[in-house]
This record gives sequence, C-alpha cells and structure tokens, in this order.
Amino acid sequence: MFARMARRAGTEPYREYYSRHPSLQGIDDRMRGMPLLGEPGGQFYHSSIMGEANRFFSDIALIRPDDATVHLFANRLRNARDPSATVKGILRELGAVAAGCTSLDVSLVYSHKGRFDADYGRPVELNHPIVILFLVEMDYAQMRSAPRAETLRESARQYYRAAAISKTLSAVLHECGYDATSHHDAHYDLILPGLAVRAGLGELGRNNILVADRFGSRVRIGAVSTTMALRIDRQVDLGVDHFCRICRKCARSCPARALSFGDKSDVRGVAKWGTHVEQCYSYWRSVGTDCGICMAVCPFSHRTSWFHTLIRFVIRRASWSHRWAHFFDQAFYGKSWKGVRQ
Repeated sequence: MFARMARRAGTEPYREYYSRHPSLQGIDDRMRGMPLLGEPGGQFYHSSIMGEANRFFSDIALIRPDDATVHLFANRLRNARDPSATVKGILRELGAVAAGCTSLDVSLVYSHKGRFDADYGRPVELNHPIVILFLVEMDYAQMRSAPRAETLRESARQYYRAAAISKTLSAVLHECGYDATSHHDAHYDLILPGLAVRAGLGELGRNNILVADRFGSRVRIGAVSTTMALRIDRQVDLGVDHFCRICRKCARSCPARALSFGDKSDVRGVAKWGTHVEQCYSYWRSVGTDCGICMAVCPFSHRTSWFHTLIRFVIRRASWSHRWAHFFDQAFYGKSWKGVRQ
C-alpha cells in the first residue's frame, strides 16, 4: 500500500503501475484525496503529537551510527567465541528486546523496488545468506490510546529506534569485514514478519502481524542481512495459531472490517488469514494515524506481569486451555476494543 500511495499522477511510475493494475487506480486515487497520515484533516489530528511523529520518520534518513560505538562492538565481535550470541547481545544493548537469525528465504525478498520514483522498478538483488532479525517494544500505555495520535507517535518512535539499531549493527558487520544491509522503514528489501517467524521470534496472528512472546503484537521488526555465518534459530510455537482460530478479537474490533473472521486461505502461496488492505489503509487516512487497534487488543499484547506470564506459559503448552483463556480474557477485558473507535 505504501508503494502504491507513493505513485504520483503524471509520472512514469504511476503510468507503468496502473497499466498493469487498472482496477486499483480509482481506489488508490480516492485514498490519495484523503488527508495524509499525521497531517491536518484526520479525525485524531493533534499538531504537537503529529509533529513529533513526523520528525521521527523524517529523521530516520539522518541516522548515522556513532563511530565509537561501532568500533567498540566490532572489537567485541572480532574476539567473540560465540559470534551468534555476541550479535544478539549487541542488539539487546542497543535496545532490542529479542533477536534471532535465519537463512535467507528468497520467497520473502521483494522482487523490485517500489517506494521511491528514483529507483522504481529496479530488481532487488540480495545475495546475503543470513538475516538477523530483532524486535523493539511499543509502549503498552501508548498503544492503549489506539487509534489516537499517540499511537502514531509511538509507532514512529519505534521505527526510528529499529532503524538506528539496524544501521549500527550493519556498520559493525562492515567494520568486521562482512557485507551487510540494513532493512528499516521505507527501505525494506525483505518481508520481515515471515522471516521473524522463521527466526523464532513469534508467530503470525490473525491480524497478519507478528505475535511475539511477552509483547504480543506490540513490536516493530528490524533486520540486517549479511554474509557473516551465524547459527540459525528454530521456529517457536507460542500457541498463537490455535488461539487465533478461537479468539477473533482483532477482527471484531477492527473499525474498517479489514480482518478475516474465517479460516486461513491461500494468499500468493502462503496459508494465512487475509487482510483487506484497502479498507485498512483507508481507515488510517480517515483518522490520520496508523490505527494500532488490532495490535493493542490482542490478548498476547497485555502488559507483562507474573499473571500474564503464567497465562502465556499455559497457552504455549496446553491447547485445551485456549478456550478458557479466551473466555476469561473477554470477561475481564471485553469482547472487543474498549478504546476510541469512532
């Protein structure tokens, strides 16, 4: 959707894209006529909060890794007995809450560039055998305000953090003699949720967002692909897939009715729950934020406490507990989102 919205009438990328997808042109032009995210006109526009959010997004391009930090971590990595553990340790010191490694799956590499006119249509060439994935946490209290302006600011803050971490690790790997590429906001050559699943960082939920241990959907994903040989992590079973078949709370709460209530279907060769992306994004433009309701309402996204840690432990190990956990979640937190929806 972001690549589609980046097309501008009268340009060659616009003409080329809609010559291949004429059925989308009217839909997309209508959405282009709506207020931009974070700009005046959206239902939840707030000048100072949106100003902060927009600065986070614009400042991502200005991020330059600190030389002293890069040298420190590069020396540590050169002398490491266990490079895989050391890389993860570096990521945690930089602010990540979880990290994992997987081999590059070519089916999760974008085929062509599409976000910017300058390189629109250029084939993506990525020959790195390893991808390092990491997560940054979105603040629980901020996400409780979904879909208000605070959620966009928190989203922007964590996209910025993920970009800073990714760029720093990429610089560390370069200093150690390896090729590496940072994958961050607006500069993704990889489809990160699927790779994060492969790297053992969580499962894909009904909302088509990664559901991670301890944080649920309240995470943003960052990545660095590299030529450095690292130990591959195993996928994990958190009980998410089975629980999502029962729950449907994100689908009930979605104001755009963009999420599926039914079973998984084949989406370009992948069995997953479908998302009506146009309905989702159109709602974003109407409220002026990136919503966040489906992330905040997910039962796995509750604040980490001894009680929720215990519940996650049981869900992970006993599928018979899922209906009970779902029942009590509805009884305590409600059947759908209690925040602002209209």
